Amino acid sequence: MIIGIPKEIKIGEGRVSLTPNNVEDLVQMGHKILIEHNAGKISGFPDNAYIETGAKIITSKQKLYSDSEIVVKVKEPVHEELKFFNPGPILFSFLHLAANQELTRTLINGKSTALAFESVRLENGQMPILMPMSEIAGRMAVLIGANLLSIKNKGSGLLLGGSAGIYHGYVVIIGGGSAGRSAALAANGIGAHVIILEKNITRIRYLNDTLPKGITITTSHRRNLKECVKLADLLIGTVLIPNAKAPRIISQEMVKTMNPGSVIVDISIDQGGCIETSRPTTHENPIYSVEKIIHYCVTNMPGAYPRTATEALSENLFPFLTDLISNEDVNRVLKKNAPLRNSVNLYNGNITIKAISDEFVLTHKSIDELI
Repeated sequence: MIIGIPKEIKIGEGRVSLTPNNVEDLVQMGHKILIEHNAGKISGFPDNAYIETGAKIITSKQKLYSDSEIVVKVKEPVHEELKFFNPGPILFSFLHLAANQELTRTLINGKSTALAFESVRLENGQMPILMPMSEIAGRMAVLIGANLLSIKNKGSGLLLGGSAGIYHGYVVIIGGGSAGRSAALAANGIGAHVIILEKNITRIRYLNDTLPKGITITTSHRRNLKECVKLADLLIGTVLIPNAKAPRIISQEMVKTMNPGSVIVDISIDQGGCIETSRPTTHENPIYSVEKIIHYCVTNMPGAYPRTATEALSENLFPFLTDLISNEDVNRVLKKNAPLRNSVNLYNGNITIKAISDEFVLTHKSIDELI
């Protein structure tokens, strides 16, 4: 098959979907790989590294899309790329459609087929392509939050790890999934008091069994949320409902109770955000203040560390991509492969995920009806 890998143009996005190592494997399997000029440059993978694998460098974004059967991106197409989906090639990428009406309607009107990385789901509920990006974002949230607390950034001036005999700051994490767990480990590692609020009792037991004993894991209900948010020097939102827009768990009234100069990092912002005062920001303009609380709500956080994030993404994406292109008849693949079938968000312009159709009051059909 002909696989296109475009250069990402979302602001601050330095990742590329596949490393030269994985591209070489695809070429050896007999596939033709088209790489847009400088697609991997920011991640540390120059064009020559791809040329050596047998891939072809394309200087025109339009030609890359028109010549490809499948396009494998990192982030959802931005406004300038929407013209390529009428219907365009099959799209395989992070999409987060429940928070992006413009892209959803473009794919519907163009009768496009789109598979989402974040919707690839195994039988045990794990999301193997999303997981490494969530882990990176969780670690980043603590590093960024700790820095924003500095007086230089108009934070409260509090060092999360404190000093001998001196107050250690509180890191409060909403959600105990992959991002929340990684954030908790990072915060604990620098000496902060850490609290995770999680709804799922099975997940709470798992976190209790696997995290250091100094980390508090408690049930996420309104009273606990109100009390813990009030304590937070750094509040990290990681709530995830697969394929759906994130619920606003933390109200503005709760945010008001935080100490001035405290920090919020809302990792779930790419799905709309789980904090009422959150709104999407970019790596170029990452922060703003509401109620004297610093907010960091960048929608593509791992893009700030493109080398690490690209390698993690490529390795976890590769086995699912090879399955997807293992047969010229993609329908046949989808019928046999449940994780990939789960990943289909639109098929020939039909929404196949109920949470997305409900968000925009549109109709949907199950993928089983369409293939």
